[in-house]
Amino acid sequence: MAGCAGSGEEQLEIPTNLPPICRDIDFSANPDMREVCGVRKAHNKAYKNIPQQRYLIKPAETSIVKTGKKLELRFQNSLPIELTGGIVDDLRFSQDLRLQRVTNTYDYHEIYNKASGERMRIFKMGIPTEANRTYEFCFHIPEKKGNARTRNRAMGTNIEEMDCGDFEEFVAADLAAKKAEQEAAAKRK
Repeated sequence: MAGCAGSGEEQLEIPTNLPPICRDIDFSANPDMREVCGVRKAHNKAYKNIPQQRYLIKPAETSIVKTGKKLELRFQNSLPIELTGGIVDDLRFSQDLRLQRVTNTYDYHEIYNKASGERMRIFKMGIPTEANRTYEFCFHIPEKKGNARTRNRAMGTNIEEMDCGDFEEFVAADLAAKKAEQEAAAKRK
């Protein structure tokens, strides 16, 4: 369950798994939509660990959930990733901000090594905050373990955090390899 402070006096508990049609509704201004979307009034206003959520622009269905002082980055069909550092204090959550998507940057690269036949999927996200700072996080998506028989949809992908310096090195090496390959192909013609 999740909640965000309403624009009025009342506190609302808003689920973090809202259907897409309910995500852009201001439940303080449209109280008739609360029951349909599973939103209810918070009965214990002293309870501070009600999760709050904000959606990112890219990739689709990605959000940041805050519970107390803990931030999690949540991707669809993946396990949550805990975010640490200054972003925990700089990113704000409220009923009004819940309706605004975070205008993040997203740089995805799929690197294929023809010699070894290995594929590497990596991406970098820049998440801006209300403190006018942008925090960058880099991730590696490992290949799914198991085979088609043992793998199922309930098993989430375990996205791994990686150093952004390593991300830049992998991308630069891939671009250099592609450029050399194009130059070699041009010389053969």
